[in-house]
Amino acid sequence: MADVDWKQALAPMLSAWDPRPEAAILVGSQVRGDATPWSDIDVVCVGSGPDYVFELTELGPVSWSFATADDHRAAMLRHSSCGQVVPAWRDALILHDPAHRARELVRFARDWTWDRLDPEPEVWAAGQVHGYAEEVLKLRKAVAGKDWVNARVQASILAVHLAPVIAAGTRTFFSSENHLWHLLADRLGADWREHQETALAADGAAPERSCAAAVELFRAACALVDDAMSAAQRRIVRYALDSP
Repeated sequence: MADVDWKQALAPMLSAWDPRPEAAILVGSQVRGDATPWSDIDVVCVGSGPDYVFELTELGPVSWSFATADDHRAAMLRHSSCGQVVPAWRDALILHDPAHRARELVRFARDWTWDRLDPEPEVWAAGQVHGYAEEVLKLRKAVAGKDWVNARVQASILAVHLAPVIAAGTRTFFSSENHLWHLLADRLGADWREHQETALAADGAAPERSCAAAVELFRAACALVDDAMSAAQRRIVRYALDSP
């Protein structure tokens, strides 16, 4: 759908909202030019409305999300969301913006820097990573009891949830969650890639090997943010990693 005039195509749908959004932008694969037959059309709105709506239209699946301008700014200042939200706003296609709300947010995103976050990204990531020590202990308990359902769940939790935390801790932008795990593997190297793929059983790994890789992925994440960890955080991390 590279030749679609998105402003014209989406205008009737925008007009159908009551109240009509103050502003609307198109983000995601349709803007980047890498949409596939399975891609949806991501419309981000400024104004009051439902948090999220996913519907099938004559253009294909459309996802709608609504938030106030202040909430959009807040998302750009949250460690957990800025890595994806900031680049989305920087590259947005403005669909509707009579009061320049979207232009203001695009400018905010383009002026944004990692140094605006409080605490520093590395310190925040250290706090988040050390909290996953509890999941490592649950994983070890499940493996010891040969409870492979819970063991696989815990391994997946580590492989899935550590990625966005490490993205923030390494000041990494990502255009989509579809790209995040590959992007981190490219950035962090072969060991990270191997641990991540094995923890997710993407290489067909048996449960024991998959779970062991998840622990190694956690160990690698801890090493990346070790300088920002407190002594108390290091103690619980070592306990989780060294437990039998």
